[in-house]
Amino acid sequence: MKHIADSHRHMSGPHSKIIAAAAKAELAPLGFKRRGQSRLWLKDHGFWLNVVEFKPSQWSIAVDLGNAAHWLWGGCGFMSLNYYDPGGPYTEYRDEDQFGAAVADIASTAASRTKEVDGKFASFGAIADYVIAKANGSERMRPSWFGYYAGVACGILGDLDQAASFLRGITDERVIPRAERFLPAIESPIAFREKANEIVDQQRAALKLPALTRGPF
Repeated sequence: MKHIADSHRHMSGPHSKIIAAAAKAELAPLGFKRRGQSRLWLKDHGFWLNVVEFKPSQWSIAVDLGNAAHWLWGGCGFMSLNYYDPGGPYTEYRDEDQFGAAVADIASTAASRTKEVDGKFASFGAIADYVIAKANGSERMRPSWFGYYAGVACGILGDLDQAASFLRGITDERVIPRAERFLPAIESPIAFREKANEIVDQQRAALKLPALTRGPF
């Protein structure tokens, strides 16, 4: 699980303005909004976010692309990237014309890939299939974040026995308190979904996203 660095919060300089303008031109028509003055652009699906990350370089004036998804129902308290594809194009700044043309291409690629992410996670069932497969595919990560997300997904879908198996199998001390939030509701599908809705509300508030008028689950 990737954690967004604080360096994304405030970006300045001519190159950042070029990135922001190109991103707005390509992503705003698709429903994305820029997160403050950062290089993150978000499309809000209520219980998850489609995320575009125009990543800065530590060593030069440069940018490369990452497409991602964030599960609001996981309630980790910060902007984690729970699905992440970093395989995007990269460019370094040489002059404004060169950088502007390259960033326009990167933003266009970002827009195309966001549609792939939307298609990949078009329903909660599709998200559940993804996280369950990730948990079952890694004995090392099943007792950690992958198992937690799989357990919550199973509970939301009403498979409480499988949810209990995943959640009670968490041994990562960072994740145990998050899993334990759901255990009192493990016998009731309604109570479990209510807890998931509560977690979504809390995570949206933590990320300063607008409150939902009704719970997604």
